[in-house]
Amino acid sequence: MLPNFRLPTLFLLIAVLLSACARTPVPPSPQPSPEERLLQRAEATLNQAQDSASPQRETLLIEAAKLYLQLNDKANAKQVLEQIAPHQLSGRQYVTYALLYSDALLEDGHYFLARDLLTSPQIEALFKEMTPEQQIAWRGKRADLFSLLGEDEIATHEYIALSQLQALPADITETHEKIWQLLINTPETTLSTLEAAASQRTLKGWYNLALLGRQYQGDLRRWAEQLKRWHSRWPGHPAALFPPSSQTQIEAVANTVPGQLALLLPLSGKYARAGKTIRDGFLSAYYNILENEGITAPLHIYDTNGADIVSLYQQAVASGAEIVIGPLRKENLATLAAQPVLSTPLIGLNYLNDTDQALAPAHDKLLQFGLSVDDEARQIAHRAWLEGHRSALIITPDTQWAATAQEAFDKYWTELGGRLIKATPYDLKQTDFSAIVRPALLLDQSKQRRNKLRRTLGKNLEMTEQRRQDIDMVFIIAYPNQGRQLKPTLDFYYAGDLPTYATSHIYTGTENPRRNRDLEGIRFSAMPWTIPGTVSDKLKPTATLRSTYRNLFALGVDAYQLHQWADMMRAYPQTPFFGHTGTLTLGPHDRIQHSYPWAEFYQGKVRLAPALKDD
Repeated sequence: MLPNFRLPTLFLLIAVLLSACARTPVPPSPQPSPEERLLQRAEATLNQAQDSASPQRETLLIEAAKLYLQLNDKANAKQVLEQIAPHQLSGRQYVTYALLYSDALLEDGHYFLARDLLTSPQIEALFKEMTPEQQIAWRGKRADLFSLLGEDEIATHEYIALSQLQALPADITETHEKIWQLLINTPETTLSTLEAAASQRTLKGWYNLALLGRQYQGDLRRWAEQLKRWHSRWPGHPAALFPPSSQTQIEAVANTVPGQLALLLPLSGKYARAGKTIRDGFLSAYYNILENEGITAPLHIYDTNGADIVSLYQQAVASGAEIVIGPLRKENLATLAAQPVLSTPLIGLNYLNDTDQALAPAHDKLLQFGLSVDDEARQIAHRAWLEGHRSALIITPDTQWAATAQEAFDKYWTELGGRLIKATPYDLKQTDFSAIVRPALLLDQSKQRRNKLRRTLGKNLEMTEQRRQDIDMVFIIAYPNQGRQLKPTLDFYYAGDLPTYATSHIYTGTENPRRNRDLEGIRFSAMPWTIPGTVSDKLKPTATLRSTYRNLFALGVDAYQLHQWADMMRAYPQTPFFGHTGTLTLGPHDRIQHSYPWAEFYQGKVRLAPALKDD
């Protein structure tokens, strides 16, 4: 039974309760984030496209791909773009599609497919229909891709065309820097040929400017003088109006070149041969400047063998050295790097290991420079990946430096997404490589399968051995003598169709067409001094120098020329210096990094092979 309330009181109570309920806050619905709203739009646009007919379908698919790219979801953008039939597109739609899809192809490592798309006659015919933004994007993508693939000459043309479309001075200067970095890596003889053949004034001026850089980069004072003369001879040239950024500092840096040098090397004892070879290379560059009427600083040379390296450094500084080059041995460099203060700039002729690097205080006056097998291994991994390879067999000697190279290759290769298979390391004295190559190619397993089939079927089957099919390249680390045995062994055991890559050790600069035919087809990262026509013959090691020491001579040449570039590299870390041991730039931890020209054995001779191959 209900309580005995009067009716008006009951209505009043109900009204109060309803009012209380109305005042109870209702939690608001969560608002989607901007990314969620963008994703919803992309999915809705994609769904709408699936229910539409051409040409509306293609328009919506392109719009959905744009939305996914705004979300940085390149995988979904690529999937959407792959649903488009290019022949259904209008001219402007095709331009948008090509620019978007080329990015997706590059993201997946399909560099040659992207090149085909961006250079197709269809898109080239549509250039005038592009918006100014699309013209700039198209030229820029093509230029960067040509440069990446090693097609330097056509990349130069494309960057010049790009700069002519750009309006902002900063953009033009950035493009001119890319042109400069391409050309400064071009051999001097090639530049001379290109300059002579160039019919356009702009192109001829660029080649002439690069030639000056190659001729005078070892003497910054004279280069600064030549730059002034170039500007007076080429008034109005794009590179004079908008100089590459790294050139703007040359004159300032030239005025701060050190006035006295000290060279710290082991000239007696166990490491004397290496030290003297570097010294000879250093002096050859030093005297070459004098022969060409340049200016050199006074030089003092110190023997580090048996000396306290800190005291020797301090002695060199007290004697007036404004820059110290050396020491060579890693432990000596680590000792100097561990000092709390370095009063005078130091260019060490080696690299600190990770432990010493971590323990060393931060120095703003220490550069590390040496011969880096790590840099070679990383470059080969990068090159092979660009050429489309994904699974590598590596064959190395059982030495510490080769193990270091293998570790560097393994690290970079797996970071890219590659797979690495390691053969049993070989002895440097080894002459028969069958015991290394057969197991690595799984030929013994192929033989076992053949014998098993014979036993099962009871027949004498004629079967050819089959090598493993899960590799698409071979990377070898070998000196020429070992390489001349390894490559024919690989060919004999059915791996002749696999591209073979090697480090610079495969070639020591000695032409021998008859013997080098056994190295046919091998592609390798080359020391520039070993490539014909790349560097001055006056600064090359003599043929009588033992082959394992020749790169040390080149290191000495670069060590002299590099001392002038220390300030330039710190101001512009990506400033390239074309040295005898590679193109040098400043990397992390003040380490000078090398990049190398690409070469190959062809008909028993070595030739430059700048362009990548689509194997």
